[in-house]
Amino acid sequence: MKRNKYSLGRNIIFHLKSAKQWNKWVCYFQFLDVIPDMSATFLGIWLPSLIVSELQEGVSLKVLMASIIIISLGMLISKVINAGMSQYLYRHGLSLTLYYDKLAFEKTMKIDYDLLESKDVRKLMGNVWGTLRNEFAIRWSVTAMPELIISVFSSVLYGVLLCRINYVLVLVLILTILVNAFLLKQVRDVHGENHKELSRYTRAVSYINSHAMERSDGKDIRIFQMQDWFLKKYDDAILGMDRIYGKIHTQYFLRRFKELGFGFIAEIISYGYLAYLMSERRISVSEFVFSIGIVRTFLANFSRLIYMIQNLNNIHAFLTYIRKLLDLPEKEEREFYHTDRNKGVEIEFKDVSFRYPDADTEVLSNINITIHSNEKLALIGLNGAGKTTFVKLLCGFYKPTKGEIFVNGIPQSEYDRDEYVSLVSALFQDSMLFPVTVDENLTGSVTEQTDAKRLEYVLKLSGFEKRYESFSQGGKTKMVREANENATDVSGGEKQKLLFARALYKKAPLMILDEPTAALDPIAENELYLKYGEAAKNRTVVFISHRLSSTRFCDRIALLEGAHIIEEGTHEELLLKNGRYAELFELQSKYYREGEVG
Repeated sequence: MKRNKYSLGRNIIFHLKSAKQWNKWVCYFQFLDVIPDMSATFLGIWLPSLIVSELQEGVSLKVLMASIIIISLGMLISKVINAGMSQYLYRHGLSLTLYYDKLAFEKTMKIDYDLLESKDVRKLMGNVWGTLRNEFAIRWSVTAMPELIISVFSSVLYGVLLCRINYVLVLVLILTILVNAFLLKQVRDVHGENHKELSRYTRAVSYINSHAMERSDGKDIRIFQMQDWFLKKYDDAILGMDRIYGKIHTQYFLRRFKELGFGFIAEIISYGYLAYLMSERRISVSEFVFSIGIVRTFLANFSRLIYMIQNLNNIHAFLTYIRKLLDLPEKEEREFYHTDRNKGVEIEFKDVSFRYPDADTEVLSNINITIHSNEKLALIGLNGAGKTTFVKLLCGFYKPTKGEIFVNGIPQSEYDRDEYVSLVSALFQDSMLFPVTVDENLTGSVTEQTDAKRLEYVLKLSGFEKRYESFSQGGKTKMVREANENATDVSGGEKQKLLFARALYKKAPLMILDEPTAALDPIAENELYLKYGEAAKNRTVVFISHRLSSTRFCDRIALLEGAHIIEEGTHEELLLKNGRYAELFELQSKYYREGEVG
């Protein structure tokens, strides 16, 4: 029989190992905390019994006070040690959450991009991040381990002591606790059912919170006077949530009322039986006092044990999620081919097809095209034609469903991933700025490693030079205000130029420009095209665009439509063919001409 890799026991072992790896005392204290806790509890049960016993024996007040002081001091020391360990665990439970954060981030950045975009992995990551955002879940898992161990040991110890009095009494107490546990499970099931209905209102509240506070949405809300609508929807959601919370908490109140009733019955039976034994002189007064303490401690610890077991599911689920994420395959070490970075590379798509998981149709089908070294290729097509997928295949983010991509005659799949990434520079349509300095954004390195001459060259070529010189702290100016106080933001067009400069700075033999002029005005766009030839020198360049006016700057054009490359050639050749490219070019040209006339 195959063992469950993510069983509760294995998950707990992983959790303890993670704690030890992060901070060994977080691991050790989860076990050591048991000793002072149980010691303090046992001394607290024994002290009243000892006082009664010594009073019955007629010991002197001096001896009695000495016993009280010694045992009380032992309790105090045990409680202080327990409090210190518990506080240490609580404090570092948050740190352990951050450690799991780091493990998850590190893994996410190492796995292949196609895994990162897969439906199952996205769902798994959502579960991981959902738990990590709730810091108390991980913190509870750290403080819960000693509680679980204490509950087990105490239930066994005091259960055995009770069995010496009467094993039937133990069974009655256990039955009472199990009934209460069953009642709690019933309430939680009802809670779960109501929570499904609650999600309808929480989604509405989340939507209103995000859009009402969003600066860019504020314009539309004010122009179309939707303030009252947002407030009405919010009021409706609050009332709906309050109604459901009322139903949930009524059930919990009724469960608590029943629990108190069963607890009352258990205590009447326990104390009544012990009183009977004392009245029959089968136990002494001191034994009666000691037994009362045992009953109460057993009830408390066995109840806590059941509660802990019921609540282990939450941490068990998270540990399963995080372990599954960490078990995802990473890159394989492969041979380095040491490609010459001073000249372009030749790319060949041979019978390449790609279909997204669970998709009915192929996004690309039997693509055959060779992009020659130092060639400038324009890949054009309408939205949804598959241009973005083509780029992701070219970058190595996706693997072809069928066929093979060759780079300088070597299958793309045989390259070491780090080497292959070093061969590619890209300006994506949705590229991001990093929350570091301007220079670090441009160069991808610390300032001390910056090639000043190259940086100056790419700033001029990209048109970002003037904006760069205007920064108060020059290249050391911080970017992205969400992450850095007093950071500087740039406009859409300036961001595009900065990203273009970054793509140029990385002297990679293959450069991909995905809609590089999308955020530029016509003048800036024309300036970029004039510099395009110099930027592409000694590189293989793939230029992705839906603006056909840009294609004349390229050596060759490939038109992608219906998952196939349907036309290839220069701008002039494709116009002479009078095919689909010529049709699209005429439509766009007509639009621009009509715009000029208007």
